Amino acid sequence: MSLLLPPRELVTKPDAEDPIEYYYRPLTRWLYRARLRDTLRALGDREFDALLDVGYGSGIFLPELARRTKRLVGVDVHAGREGVQQMAAGLGIDVELLHASLFELPFDDAGFDALVSVSVLEHLRDLVPALTELRRVVRPGGVLIFGTPVRNVATSSFFRLVGYDPSEIHPSGHREIEAAIHATPGITLEHRLHFPRLLPLGVAAYVTFLCRAA
Repeated sequence: MSLLLPPRELVTKPDAEDPIEYYYRPLTRWLYRARLRDTLRALGDREFDALLDVGYGSGIFLPELARRTKRLVGVDVHAGREGVQQMAAGLGIDVELLHASLFELPFDDAGFDALVSVSVLEHLRDLVPALTELRRVVRPGGVLIFGTPVRNVATSSFFRLVGYDPSEIHPSGHREIEAAIHATPGITLEHRLHFPRLLPLGVAAYVTFLCRAA
C-alpha cells in the first residue's frame, strides 16, 4: 500500500519525545510506516465528511489523511503546532489544528464520522474516560481507529535500545487497551490488524483496533 509522507526537510519535531526520525531511517522506517498503513487499511477507501486525528504529533500523517476526508481536524497537547501548520500550508493541506486534551475535546457531540489515534493510548492510564470522550465526538456508525505497540519482550527491548523505559512511557499495554475498548459503552471492536502478519499477536510489533461507534 502506498503511503504519502511529507518530505523530511519540511517536518519539524514538535517536542523532544517525537519519533519523527524513525519514519525516515532505513532500519526503523518499515516499522513506523507499517502502523500508518494499517490505519489506512482500517479506514478503507471511502471519503469521510469529517475526520479527527487525535495526537497528530509532527503531522506526518496529515498528507495521507487529507486525501480521505472533506474536513480534517487534529488535536494535540504539544507546543509545536506552528511548525506543523507551516508544513501543512507548504503542502497545500487544509487542516484545523487545535491545542486540546483528549479528555476534554472542544467539539460538539457526534461531530465526526471518523477518528484516528496512532500511538497515543499506550501513554495513558485512565483509558475508559479517554475512550468515552473520544466516542462522544463520533457519530453513530462512525469509525474509531486506535494503534498501539504490542507489549512483549521484543518491543520492550526495542524501546530500551532507543533510550526509553517502556514501563514509564507506555503504562498501558495492548491488552489493557483492548480491555478498555470492550469496557467503554458505545464502542464495538470490529477487527484487529497486527504486524508482522505472520506472527501471532502476542509476539507481533504493533496492533491496530478498528472500532465502530454504536
